[in-house]
Amino acid sequence: MEIVSDKALLDQFLKEHRIEDYFSICQPRFSLLHYRPGELLTTPFAPSQYIQFIIRGELLLYDMPTENSTVSLQTSHQEIRIIGDMELLDVDFVPFFVEAKSDVYSAALYLEQYRDALLQDPVFLQHVCRDLAAKLRGATDVSMHISLWDKLSAYLKHCDPGHEIRGVARLAEQLNVSERQLIRVLKVFCDEGRLRHEKAGVYRVLPQNGSENARSR
Repeated sequence: MEIVSDKALLDQFLKEHRIEDYFSICQPRFSLLHYRPGELLTTPFAPSQYIQFIIRGELLLYDMPTENSTVSLQTSHQEIRIIGDMELLDVDFVPFFVEAKSDVYSAALYLEQYRDALLQDPVFLQHVCRDLAAKLRGATDVSMHISLWDKLSAYLKHCDPGHEIRGVARLAEQLNVSERQLIRVLKVFCDEGRLRHEKAGVYRVLPQNGSENARSR
């Protein structure tokens, strides 16, 4: 993530998308953030400190460990996507993974600094309700069963090379599969050179050359 110091570009984005129309009481001062493809805006392990108005780019929103619902969110001039709305409304909320599918720019506000003002702004809250409804509709439209291979691929995507996977039983529980199923797929990943079996119940993530090959299951 990069904080862009180009105020003219930020002002251009804010004007193009009429961001001021999202507020009636709050008078926010935004930062411009840039995410490259593959970067994460939020994860359950490192929740974002911002509420973000996505003003350019496409996002992938998904849950772990089951990752049964994967929602693609693309912004347009007609509809701005908001990330961090659940964190604003519920301080104990564990966020989803939100990944940049393309170069993404967002107008961002620090949650703690603006929380009270945003929660008292009726126009902003109306936009939040519409955005949450769109996300729920998208999750319903694309909810589908995905294979264990895909689930484990998504898990490994967020593990650095050299990372040790320990506790097969716990990982199987997280992925909602049996240990036997998981061990079979772990063996496939070892055969493919993505993992190395170190010893009983321990696997090491290996560095990958180039992008991951697409594989259907």
